[in-house]
Amino acid sequence: MIQIEDFKLSNLEQKDLNLILAWRNSDRIRSVMNSDETITIEQHTNWFHSLKDDKTKIANLCLYKNKPIGFIQFTNLNKLHRTCEWGFYIGEKTAPRGSGTVLGILALDYLYNELNMRKVSAYVLGFNLISLNYHKKLGFIEEGRLEKQILKNNQFEDLIIFGLFKERWQQYCAFLKKEVIKDFE
Repeated sequence: MIQIEDFKLSNLEQKDLNLILAWRNSDRIRSVMNSDETITIEQHTNWFHSLKDDKTKIANLCLYKNKPIGFIQFTNLNKLHRTCEWGFYIGEKTAPRGSGTVLGILALDYLYNELNMRKVSAYVLGFNLISLNYHKKLGFIEEGRLEKQILKNNQFEDLIIFGLFKERWQQYCAFLKKEVIKDFE
């Protein structure tokens, strides 16, 4: 039986770069990212080095039984306003069902309990129904829509803005943890 305790977040390291690049360039992940372009190893390495030097960004792997299955990134961390943005994906196709929910739980608990943020924002392409529903499941509220904002597949797509305050997360997290346990039984 799978347990939430089988999952953890781990700092992204140099040794993880090839795996993350493969995930980022996979059709499954790239099809729902803002950019359609294939990422070169040089671009990827530059991204990693800039990430390590930037105090407004944090990148973690999600591990299941110590095996990388997903990625989470917090950007635009603002200590004064206690806000940030996030992006994530489950890169490993064989990850157990429910891994995305666990990734969200671990990431949001870390964000609110360890980093003491009060709000996280997300930007989701309007056609990405899986991500739209995922954010709603985690308690995010739609805060706006940027119409025809991103060029994707030769057409302009809406970008949906979501927000989640710490207080709302605290209301949702206990319920979600119980739901995940039920799913894993």
